[in-house]
Amino acid sequence: MEETVHDLMISKFGRVIDLEALQTLSVNTTLEELKIKKLRKELSNAKELRMWEEKIAQLRWELMTKTKEHTRKLHQMNDLCIEKKKLDSRLNTLQNQQHPGNNLNQVFSNFGPLRNSSYISWDLVQNGNAFQGPRKADTVARQKVTELVQTQAEKILALKEEIALLRKKGGLILPPITSTQENEMKSMDA
Repeated sequence: MEETVHDLMISKFGRVIDLEALQTLSVNTTLEELKIKKLRKELSNAKELRMWEEKIAQLRWELMTKTKEHTRKLHQMNDLCIEKKKLDSRLNTLQNQQHPGNNLNQVFSNFGPLRNSSYISWDLVQNGNAFQGPRKADTVARQKVTELVQTQAEKILALKEEIALLRKKGGLILPPITSTQENEMKSMDA
């Protein structure tokens, strides 16, 4: 049998081949497939890692620009607060001195555009009564808000009574009728 195998090998391959050595040299296909999968996974992971690094770099850049912007705004706000303090102290010293209106005119002449403003009554400034007592606009606004609160309270009370009445009757609770709906109802009744 070995002679027939040797004869077949020589006729087929031109020499005698060691089959045991051939088996040890044969490629393990599953191992090679796993190596290929590993390389592909490493490539995809490297791409994803690069994408995340770029995203992190972009977000760091945005954070830096926002931090710079907020710092600039804080400095600006600080400058404005310092200026406000200076103006407040200057105003306080002028009010405490209680000199005639000439000094106030001199102070307010430094403010330029405010001199022509409709917000300041220059008669009051010259008489020294510019910042005394509640402002009329504040009083009017407070009165309007008080009236609004009272009307809303009345509406709420009326709605609560209507809901209680409808619950006792077992009827449906519908939304309140608005003024446009009331006008339509009146025109339908007529």
